[in-house]
Amino acid sequence: MTVSEQVDVLQAKVADLKGSLDASRHETNEQIQARVAAAKAKADAAKGTVHGKADQAADQLHTQWQSFKADASAKMEELQERIERKRDELDMKAAERGAEQAEDNAADALDYAAWAVDQAEVAVLDAADARAWADARAAAPPS
Repeated sequence: MTVSEQVDVLQAKVADLKGSLDASRHETNEQIQARVAAAKAKADAAKGTVHGKADQAADQLHTQWQSFKADASAKMEELQERIERKRDELDMKAAERGAEQAEDNAADALDYAAWAVDQAEVAVLDAADARAWADARAAAPPS
């Protein structure tokens, strides 16, 4: 799958997440709970497709996210330096390897982003479920 196709897939996932949130506002608590269960199952199934990193990410998501943000600037600078060096080189094979590595890095980052969107969907639906439950309790006559 090309980087462009991965971006398209990620964009579709985000649109699905938005649609899921909008739909949950008009659903019963049971319907939302069913959505939460389905979203969790979907997120669990997607773990295996994140180049073997999803299992670690599930346990250390917060730590990895902080590390990812902290390292992003340094990696981008390193990548820019590498790209500049490769442009200066006449060796086409070395330039091709650099481009492939950059594409692999981009694909890994997109896989991680897709996994993060799946986790966000679960969190959004959990929040919608909690809100629906709280609203139902507030509307119920006192016992």
